Order: sequence, then C-alpha cells, then structure tokens
Amino acid sequence: MIYAHNIGMLNRKEGEELDVKAAMKAVTPKMVRRTDRFIQMAMLGAHRAVGGSPIESQTALYMASGQGNLAVFNRLRDQRYIDHQPPKPVDFINSLSNTAGFYVAQLLGLHGKNLNLAQHGFVAEMTLMLAQNDLLLGKEEQILVGGVDELLEPVAFTRKFLGICDDRILGEGSNWLLLNTRTEGALASIEVENERMDLAALKAYLERVQEPVKLGFGLRCSDELIDTLLRDTAKERFGYEESCGFFETGSFYAVNRFIEQGEGEMIFIAAFGESLRVTRVRCL
Repeated sequence: MIYAHNIGMLNRKEGEELDVKAAMKAVTPKMVRRTDRFIQMAMLGAHRAVGGSPIESQTALYMASGQGNLAVFNRLRDQRYIDHQPPKPVDFINSLSNTAGFYVAQLLGLHGKNLNLAQHGFVAEMTLMLAQNDLLLGKEEQILVGGVDELLEPVAFTRKFLGICDDRILGEGSNWLLLNTRTEGALASIEVENERMDLAALKAYLERVQEPVKLGFGLRCSDELIDTLLRDTAKERFGYEESCGFFETGSFYAVNRFIEQGEGEMIFIAAFGESLRVTRVRCL
C-alpha cells in the first residue's frame, strides 16, 4: 500500500481566468526566466503539493501529461513553416520532454529521479502504477507524482485533437501528490489495480467489495457506463466533474478532490475505449 501525504491542485475551466504569472510571483519573488505557461503550471501545482514544508532532496519526480507542451510545439511549427526561421533557443529547449520536470525540481530543491511520462490512454493511472511499483519494490523512498495539461486556443482545435465531439466544457490542470509507504501523517492510502478490465470483469470486481465505498468516474467514462454501474451496484457516486473541465490527466484532480474532502473510500474507474482501470483511495 502507498500513502499520500500532501496534495496540490491548480485547475481552470473553459471560460474562467487563471493568471499564471501572477500566481508564480506569489510563489517565488525571483522571476523564473526562460519558462512558458505549461512549465509554470507544473511548478505551481507541484509547489502547492509541498507548500512551505521541507521535502527530502532525493524525492523522485514523476510528471505525466496527456498532450505535453503543445503550445511550444505550435510556436516551433510557426517559426519553421510560417516565419521560415530557425527555432528560438528557449522554445527549442522547452520542447524537450523533461524541461518542465527540471524546473519543478529546481524550484523544490529535488535531486532524485526525474521522469516525464506519456501514455495513450490511462496516463494518470499508469503513472500512479509506476510510482506504486517503485515505492513497494524499494526503488524509491518518496515520489512527487503529478499531471499537467494546458488548454490551448482555439478551443475548437483542442476539441478535435482530444476527440471530444459533445458540448462538454474543457479545462486544464496541474495536480500533484506526494507519495511514500509511511502511514504516519498520511492523508489517504492509494492502490492502483494492475489488471486492465472489461465491463464484465469490473462488475465482478465491484461485487466482491463488501465495505461501503463511493464510485468515481474518469472524464472519458460514458454516461451509459456510469448509469449502468451505479444502477447495478447501488453504490453512491463521488461527483467532482462540475468543478473541472475535461483534460487528460483529470484523474489526478478527482483523486485529490476526494482526499481533500477527507472521508470514506472511493473506487475510481477510468475508461479508454472498452478498457477500464481501477484506483482505490481511502481517506485516513
């Protein structure tokens, strides 16, 4: 079992304002040069998970993103194919996969393993699973895990590459958890099930759960799936969706919101196509 000791959240729904530069000034009076909005969002969310508390310098950093820093990719594309100029050095450096993680580690004084993780589907769940395995195997003593996704304009373009065809509101976020195997002082326990399930396997899994739990659902879960599981299991739903828009690493936000409310146990179900994954969270 792994345990969450701190959480940090930074989120914005489509139509809301989020002044990232102003928020950064509140975190550090020294201007962090050569960063863009995506990197600053990562720094802000991670800082909120640590706050003013000291953190072990060898804490590992595992950062995930559904799309990565697409804003800098768009700038590089325009520089090359519209302006017919070589890429600006800062943009080129910021396009590297681990640049955001580097700045987060620099801000927090971390010198441990620093990973940038990408996965087509279940990006948050697979990142949590990797952290869980590394902690339980003793490869790491503590890991700061988070997911960052930025909402790009125009929103119509973002909807297209995300495959969102309905009228749901989009969003963005930077959500983090500080994880280790120590129970003392923990906010919640977290367990990611290794098995990828179909609907029949998930129903059988839920039937074996006797203790009272709430069901939470990932942002790619269909209304039909949600209605079916709530009806067949007669379990209460943990609702968080109205407070966030759609973004790929939204599972981190859902888990953090449940931990924030501080009571009970949740089985969180994420979907990608016909595949389903389960994460269990129990507040302590």
